[in-house]
Amino acid sequence: MPYKYPDKIKLIIFDVNQTMFSLNEIKKRFVKNKLKKVWVDIWFNSILKEGFSYSLSGNFINFKTIGINELKKIFLQNNRSIKRDILIDIMEGFKYLDVHPDILKTLNFLKNENLKVITLTNGSAINTRVLLKKNKLEGLVDHCLSIENFKVWKPHKNVYLKTCKIMEINPKNSLMIAAHGWDINGAKLAGLKTGYISRYEKNISDFYYKPDYFGKDSYDVIRQLKL
Repeated sequence: MPYKYPDKIKLIIFDVNQTMFSLNEIKKRFVKNKLKKVWVDIWFNSILKEGFSYSLSGNFINFKTIGINELKKIFLQNNRSIKRDILIDIMEGFKYLDVHPDILKTLNFLKNENLKVITLTNGSAINTRVLLKKNKLEGLVDHCLSIENFKVWKPHKNVYLKTCKIMEINPKNSLMIAAHGWDINGAKLAGLKTGYISRYEKNISDFYYKPDYFGKDSYDVIRQLKL
C-alpha cells in the first residue's frame, strides 16, 4: 500500500550541489593542480556569497562566471599564478560529480510512489542533466530547473514560488530537500515544506526557520513522511 503524505505532498524539489552530488571530484582536481582540497569549501561558499550579493542589485550573473572569478582569487590569495587551463579543468569537474548513495535509493522510492521529482539549482540545468545521465538517474527525475530560468539566485523566495507555478503545484504541497540552511529558509519563506539533510553543515543555524523534516540523508528525510 502506498504511503500517505501529510499536506498531500505532490512535488519533491531537490537542490543539486552537495545535496544530491558530492564535490569530491572538485577536491581531486584541486589536489591535482596543487591546490589544497580544504580550499574547495571556501571557494564554493564564496561563489554562493557573490551570487546572493549580486542578486541584491537586481541584476543576474551565472554560477560559472562567478566560479571563475572566485577561483582566480584563490590563486592570488595563495601566491599562485593564474592559468586558464587549470581554471577550465576545475570548472569542468562539475560535469563529473558523483551522486550520494542515498539519493539513488530515495529517487527510486519516490518513483515507486508516483511523486513528481524535480531539481532546482544555483548552477545550470544543462549541467544537472549531464550529472543525472552520468549517474544513471535521468529516468528518476521529471524536470530540471535552474536560477537561470528566473534570473535571480536562491534563496530568493520567488525562485521557489515560480518553480511551483511552472510545475502547477501549490507551494504547500511541495517539499524542498536541501543540505543548506539558507535554501531551507528561502523555501520556508515561500510557503513550501522543507527537508534538511545534515550531511554537510551538520546542523541548521538557529536564526533560520526550522525545517519540517530533519535527517542525516535524503532517505532519512523521506521516511519521515510516512504517517
